[in-house]
Amino acid sequence: MAFFFNGKGSTATLNYKNPKEICFFREGDFATIQAESKRKERNIVKIIEQYAKFIHDLQYGLLPEETRDMAKRCLLDGLANLWYGTKTLMGKKALEDGASLYGKLTGKKYSLPGGERGTLEQGLFTSAILARCADLDDGHRQAMGHPGSLLIPLLLMEGQALDADGKTLLTALIGAYEIYIRLGNSINPSSYRERGFDSTGVTGAVACTAFLGKVLALSPDVLANALGIAASFSSGLIEYQNDGSMGKILCGVWAISTARRAIALAQAGYTGPAEAIEGKKGFCQAFSNDAKPELALERLGKEWKIREIYFKQHACMRGLHAGVDAMLFLRESHHLDLGNVQRITVYTTPFVGRLSKPCPKTEIGAQCSIEFALATALWKGNIASTHVLDEALENPQVRCMASSVRLVMDPELEQYVEQHPSHWGTVRLEIELTDGRKVERTAHLPKGEAEDPLTWEELADKFRNLTKGILQEKQQEEMLKKVQHFEQQKGTQGLVEL
Repeated sequence: MAFFFNGKGSTATLNYKNPKEICFFREGDFATIQAESKRKERNIVKIIEQYAKFIHDLQYGLLPEETRDMAKRCLLDGLANLWYGTKTLMGKKALEDGASLYGKLTGKKYSLPGGERGTLEQGLFTSAILARCADLDDGHRQAMGHPGSLLIPLLLMEGQALDADGKTLLTALIGAYEIYIRLGNSINPSSYRERGFDSTGVTGAVACTAFLGKVLALSPDVLANALGIAASFSSGLIEYQNDGSMGKILCGVWAISTARRAIALAQAGYTGPAEAIEGKKGFCQAFSNDAKPELALERLGKEWKIREIYFKQHACMRGLHAGVDAMLFLRESHHLDLGNVQRITVYTTPFVGRLSKPCPKTEIGAQCSIEFALATALWKGNIASTHVLDEALENPQVRCMASSVRLVMDPELEQYVEQHPSHWGTVRLEIELTDGRKVERTAHLPKGEAEDPLTWEELADKFRNLTKGILQEKQQEEMLKKVQHFEQQKGTQGLVEL
């Protein structure tokens, strides 16, 4: 619609959809239209502004007990992943490279996972990689990605640098999870499945900015600019799933770096777009074919999405977990092993089918392979750590079984997933035994989801198992106690030191 004056004290509007339609208004009417337009613009709820206000106003004492408890579970699970990473080949590389890349920077030294001390930049780089090495980090099945893999390293390192207490850090953590999940919901599943964006990095950069904004006690205006800047420069692709390269473990490094830059720039007076999320050229339209920006604010501050976080039991991609659960059930129920299984057929949908890589060459490739995950679970009875996958990669019998797994796209399961979009890992396993018998199992959601959650004790056992051989039993129990009462802690002391 275009406005122009006709020279007779009236204003005409030209309708672009129907050029022959011209309407005339008196000049007073035009002024009224302009005023109404400005009034509506003022009343528009901008997502970035609401995020900044939500984070600024968040108070630990007003948070529900269940929400606080869930934040502690996320912290515990993140610690387990991070400590485990210190004994992996990739983790050792990160520790060495962190020292060479950032260790010579001047400034205060902080405790790093594994017992060393180094610069803040060194600690953030190293921790973000360590947290992803186990592939057992938490996640959210609608928002996609793994928020704990970047928020927990950020909490542990910036908590030291900013001398923040437990209550402040838990409050910031909860706020960041709430934003991560809602922002992820607004662009997925299209962003991940169709466009190939990694929510861990894309939404993680904004969530990390929110976390830092709370710990730094930024004003809503400064934080809004920081969030807008972070949203403008978010990134992350999942092409690593096709070749097993290292984009997966580097994703968190970029997100944290983007958040820290955004905070520094906003503090220096640089501005970010007010409609960075919902704008015509903003975050949602850029990262999704089916954006739902209304979900970015859905019951913010009234419903606590952090309670929907899942925790993993298998060291592979979440899309494979329902299938692994089904395999482990059949293995135990029918005493299956590599010797008495003739053939494995997986009936599933294209979402799981895209993870068909029967002959992976790397550990990351193995984590992304439905065939290899099932063969490993059949052989070992668990995929409790990446060490199991490393052993399986060297086992010719496991490789032979993986190469013989058959995938079939099942129209009935595809219809089921269309009706239940968040059950994207649905599979039906059919296993033919050497004696001619056939057994089968259908699985929709894996263990660890909100519908079938891990208990605190189950998470504590996971922590003990992943840190076995790294921490002494006394250290393990001391850390468990500190996390369980983290709101009473003066900081992160005792969580990253040996």
